[in-house]
Amino acid sequence: MPWNPERADDPLNLGFPTLGYDVAAWIEAFCCHGPGDVVGTPVEFHRDKEFLKFLCHAYRLDPMTGRRVFDEAVLSRPKGRAKSELAGWIGVAEALGEVRFDGWNADGQPVGRPVVSPLLKCLATEESQAGNTFENIAFICGEWGKDTHPEIYEAISGARNYQSATALYLPHGGEIRACTSGSASKDGGKETWVCADETHLYVLRELKSMYGTVSRNLGKRDQPWLMQTSTAYRPGEQSVFEDTLTAWRKGELSPSVLMDHREAKGRIDLDDEAHTKAQLRQVYGEAAGWLDLDRIYRNMRDPRICADEAEAARYYLNRPLSTKDAWIALDVVERQARKEAVAAGEAIALGFDGSLRDDATVLIGARMSDGFLFPVGIWAKPSGPEGNWWEVPRSDVLAAIREAFARYQVSRLYADPHEWRSDVDSLAEELGAERVLSWETRRDVQMAAALDRLRTDLMNGAVWHSGDAVFVEHFGNAYVRRKGGHRLVRKEHDQSNRKIDSVVGAALAYEARADALAAGWSGEEVSSKMVVFRNRNRSMRGS
Repeated sequence: MPWNPERADDPLNLGFPTLGYDVAAWIEAFCCHGPGDVVGTPVEFHRDKEFLKFLCHAYRLDPMTGRRVFDEAVLSRPKGRAKSELAGWIGVAEALGEVRFDGWNADGQPVGRPVVSPLLKCLATEESQAGNTFENIAFICGEWGKDTHPEIYEAISGARNYQSATALYLPHGGEIRACTSGSASKDGGKETWVCADETHLYVLRELKSMYGTVSRNLGKRDQPWLMQTSTAYRPGEQSVFEDTLTAWRKGELSPSVLMDHREAKGRIDLDDEAHTKAQLRQVYGEAAGWLDLDRIYRNMRDPRICADEAEAARYYLNRPLSTKDAWIALDVVERQARKEAVAAGEAIALGFDGSLRDDATVLIGARMSDGFLFPVGIWAKPSGPEGNWWEVPRSDVLAAIREAFARYQVSRLYADPHEWRSDVDSLAEELGAERVLSWETRRDVQMAAALDRLRTDLMNGAVWHSGDAVFVEHFGNAYVRRKGGHRLVRKEHDQSNRKIDSVVGAALAYEARADALAAGWSGEEVSSKMVVFRNRNRSMRGS
């Protein structure tokens, strides 16, 4: 019998079957707040519907089969939002509550059952500490619960002191463990629930390997799942959470992953107290009603607590913000995004930065009327084994250039000839040497000037772009390279696989536009060269 929406008790009007309401009720009945100012007090989800909604989505069920919809749930909130505490409550419920689908009742609503022999793992970032999530679980199960609900917790062993405990043993079989990188792979495949807490800290190879190993091992039990909590990452560190959020923004995250991310919108300006406090209320949600926002704002301004604006934004506005050596602040680039399509027949300039294998190859357009930037094509090496022998599809790239000349009125194409010299020469002969021009990006003086024009106009709000996720990502990956007094761009380090080619391509397109306008360009000079456009999409998105 499938789910009956007509009989559902759904106070949040979510419109799907879920065990989340029942799990929330169990947590309210048998859990409490962990160590802190409100230790031991009841959990009340009616005061925090934001977390109740997350629970309902995390326990969402297929309306026909009753199986879990998500096998991973990601909760991203600012520092102090009690993410780890919520994860701890979920962990206790996964160990002792009715959290797996057991059929439909007479009203067509889902009924839960306990997990048989549950094995829960809370991943820790250091050998010497078990992590906030496990500490909350150990406090509830080992101390508070034994006095308050002995019928539930009395027979649990292993938590004489919740602060030093590393494992809890359940009375009817089952275990809750705090795992480090050295122990996480043991009993691989037997886990029923895993929590990876604060994954913006999962930067070291052993931590990323731990996360990957545990994630791959999930699946041998009946509908196990992983919960990931995090505050905003530091761009460029390639943490687990940065990889996760980047994939989500690009639309590449699996549909079986629930992403619940909230970050402050708009400009970042700590000098504007009213604006920043409005952002704090937005990003903290209902918790802003009981948190001390004045204290949080003071922390953001205190250099002993937050070294710079970027750190304050990451911790308290949950906003990934570039560091001081970033070529341009990511929030500036995001601010200048505008969902708009450039129509066929419009006048544009083009910038081309090509590669053969490792770097991305990009073709970027800049509209002549206002400089609006948009990617015509981005080709990049796929990740994983598919990229081992990959080369840029040269014929596809050349076809995309020709089609761009057919679709738009192209004033100029500035093309970096490195590794594409013969192709650029052929295009100039075919499409007109006055429109296809070789432009060497290794000329530091000229390149620095082109980059400066683009950066200045973005910062001053004088130019917009289409908001393409890969295009924006490349800008977020760009750092300053200073050479002989010139301000150029670089990747975070020489071995980084994070691409910045869209920055170079955009600078070339924007410079081509400026030079064409300075030379007195008008669309009449290319109108006779327009050819029929064939609507073929040859762009390949990549990182």
